[in-house]
Amino acid sequence: MLFFLLLISTVFILIRTAPIDQPESTTVFSTDKLPSNGSSLDYRILPYIGNGHVATVVFSDFIYMNGLYNGDNGTSHRARIPSTLNWQFQEILLAQISPAHSIATGTFTETLENDEIRIERSLFASQEYTELLLTHVVLTRLESTGKKITVPVDVNEQLTSVDIDFEVKHRDSQQVLLSGKTRQVENEQYQSEPLSVFVYYTPLPVDGLELGQDEITRTYLFVTSIDEQQSRAKQSFDYATKKRQPDAVLAAHISRWNDVWANGRIGVTGDDELQRQINAAFYYILSSLPPLATRSEHKQFYGLSPGSLSRGGLLGEDYGGHSFWDTETWMFPSVLVFYPTLAKEILSYRIALRQTAVDNAALFGYEGWRFPWESARTGVDVTPDCCPEVRLYQMHITGDIAFAARQYIAATGNRDWLMNEMGGDLIYETARFWGSRAIYNNEKKQYEILTVLPPDEDAQPFKNNSVFTNAIASLSIRLADRISCITRKNPPQAWLDIASNLHFPFDDATQTHLEYEGFDLKNTTIKQADVVLLGFPLMWPMTEEIRRNDLLAYEKLTRDDGPAMTWSMHSIGFLELGDFEKAQQLFQRSYETYVRPPFNVWTEARSGVGAVNFITGAGGFLQAVLFGYGGIRLTLEQLELQPRGHLPNQAKKLSFYGLKYQGFSIDLLIGEEKYDIVVSAQDHKHSVPLIYEYNGKQNALKLGDQHSFPTDTRVVIRRLTPLCF
Repeated sequence: MLFFLLLISTVFILIRTAPIDQPESTTVFSTDKLPSNGSSLDYRILPYIGNGHVATVVFSDFIYMNGLYNGDNGTSHRARIPSTLNWQFQEILLAQISPAHSIATGTFTETLENDEIRIERSLFASQEYTELLLTHVVLTRLESTGKKITVPVDVNEQLTSVDIDFEVKHRDSQQVLLSGKTRQVENEQYQSEPLSVFVYYTPLPVDGLELGQDEITRTYLFVTSIDEQQSRAKQSFDYATKKRQPDAVLAAHISRWNDVWANGRIGVTGDDELQRQINAAFYYILSSLPPLATRSEHKQFYGLSPGSLSRGGLLGEDYGGHSFWDTETWMFPSVLVFYPTLAKEILSYRIALRQTAVDNAALFGYEGWRFPWESARTGVDVTPDCCPEVRLYQMHITGDIAFAARQYIAATGNRDWLMNEMGGDLIYETARFWGSRAIYNNEKKQYEILTVLPPDEDAQPFKNNSVFTNAIASLSIRLADRISCITRKNPPQAWLDIASNLHFPFDDATQTHLEYEGFDLKNTTIKQADVVLLGFPLMWPMTEEIRRNDLLAYEKLTRDDGPAMTWSMHSIGFLELGDFEKAQQLFQRSYETYVRPPFNVWTEARSGVGAVNFITGAGGFLQAVLFGYGGIRLTLEQLELQPRGHLPNQAKKLSFYGLKYQGFSIDLLIGEEKYDIVVSAQDHKHSVPLIYEYNGKQNALKLGDQHSFPTDTRVVIRRLTPLCF
């Protein structure tokens, strides 16, 4: 007899299905037919569902779990768990198919029907209990009662994995339990045994789904629960199968997604297509991060990969699910300004794997913490053997991580993180690395950092004095000094001398920064944004002339098939300079040719190759909206606002709801002639008194305040009492 989890009569539950003030057209991506590649679905551009712990591309063969990797060292990749969600209805009997992905509610829904019956199936990764992936199915009769209806289903149940040795530990009419261990450890020094994984799931509907002869509607819930601890997987499975009705499980999930969007989002007035792009970009990043609120036990987060949590199950596919500088440089900033608790989760990954960073520095004869270019479960460098140069020389990532810590402290002033959660250690030990890495050049009378790869990965095999690397190293040391009043970890004077006297290659004739020593400004092609990052996000001091020269020079040198995020940084730069037409052109270039319909899935390159879903590009795009058109600048001393009044595309207004600063939530509402600042919420436990400065005058900024200012004028918000005093 077919088992189904819970049978309920018709129940109507009021669910808000879209964020406040956003039409469904900007939050639901639908299509007449799923994209295909020949006779099979094109999984590369299908959307995914995820919650930071588990994720899957809809209808694909695999599920992935946060931190679950298989393979040793450079062969490490996300371990493939057989999907329990990819069974299909026999469409030959159904007349209509309408797939739709709602980024407002984190659900993928397909609707099928014929003359007899309508089927609505929703797939989602629970925000309530992160171990859960669920399939919610509603059958609704379209003809009169008196006849039992059976809906046939194609089920191909997979119980094996090339990455995990699985064993069926239990099977009955209510549940199946798979117990497995990964086949290879990532590194024997740091991982003593294979990783465990337990999968509980509702038996799949091999006999089809039924609607009784007297039933109008029936609801099924198929539950999958996955965790490295069996007790957690079982607890969540029992909750969804025994303690809640199916509609209540779905409603709880949607409610939490509503809370996410209520906590922070970007609104666009006058351009629904831009709103769709922004909503999708945020959804795809947030779906690979832990929920803001969940009933699940807190688990260590293992980083954001360029291809999200839903991909990376093959060596070479979407970077194997590894974490790079993409995490801190490209995705982190837009997360931080709305969701600082999630930004701290990102930094916690680096702190948790600090011992391998210590050993990695010592391996090369240096001190402090040196983070790997590619990181997975243990923190060893898992860069594949194809690319030894990046493993050896791409060390700016250590400074990138320190810069993310700088931004976190600037936004939150979180002393507890510095003192009790090893944030201070992260900052000090990354500075120590740079203190041991620089050498003094007697001829130049300056310090140098030699044999490195800059962000431009075309600069093979290595170069000397990468201008970006030297800047990020200097900022790392200066940060350790700046917060030493709190941590009581005072950098030696030798480190400070390095920070203030590093060599920056520069062409005096053209007044342009050189990417590295000996760089040819006329005949070199680069892969991606590098020197332009000095202007933003690093905000390195320079004249307006040099800033413009850098942007113009490196725009021409960047190869056409480079990654998406480059043009976002160029757009921000030209907005700073007031060249709004140029900024608009580059802003559109930053996303239009990288986003694939119908579900707004990002690809790494314009040609559609490279990583998907490329949330690195999505992160760069969001930065162009926030820090470019929003005019936001965050420093250790203050939050600066200067929207220029020239809005992107056809937008008439940009609204940033829920920007977080020093325990306050601030709405920034930008029109073409004026902008408003509204203090909408306050976390009394973590907030400090704020003041704002405008036109040389200072006033207190309090909960409930609303102030208007002309566009292209500067407002500074800061703590009444400095971080260090």
